[in-house]
Parts: sequence; C-alpha cells; structure tokens
Amino acid sequence: MTTKFSYHVTVKEKALAEHYIYGILAAGLAAHEIAPHEGIKVVALKAVVGGLLAPILARINPKSLVNQIDAATGAPSTLTAPIVNAVLADANKLVTAETTK
Repeated sequence: MTTKFSYHVTVKEKALAEHYIYGILAAGLAAHEIAPHEGIKVVALKAVVGGLLAPILARINPKSLVNQIDAATGAPSTLTAPIVNAVLADANKLVTAETTK
C-alpha cells in the first residue's frame, strides 16, 4: 500500500523559505566572522537560531528596525520612521501582488 503525497508550494511560501534561508546563511556568516575559532556545530546552531529568530522578532516589533538605523547612523527617529514605514508598505504591496499571481 502506497500513499501519494503532493503539496503545491505557493509563491508566498517560496519567498518566505528563501527569506529564512538567506537569514540563516547571513547569521552563520556573522557568527563565523565574530568568533572564527568556534566549531562548525556551534556556528551552525547560532546560524539557525539567529536566522529564524531575527525575522520573528522583526515581525513582532517592526519599529526595532528604526531603532537600529537610528543607532547606526545617529539620525533622528522622526526622520527614519516615515522612511521605514514607506519601505515596509511597498514591500507588503509587492508581496501581495506576487501572491495574487
């Protein structure tokens, strides 16, 4: 007896998976650059945790992006908040347009 399993991956799911893969790779590279003497298992664990946790935290608190930009550049949040909001709105429109295709 065989069971046939099929699952169609939507454009949104594919984009989300790519996002997490890129996040994991970036977190792994950062972990290796910060502590190059650590073993591959430690770097891989940090990559998975960082790559999966960062998007979740960003989704919970998108204003943290404003805080990070302010801290890195010294720009006031009154200047960066509208820009970040506009970029997030454009990104949401793009995701919505891609998912309806």
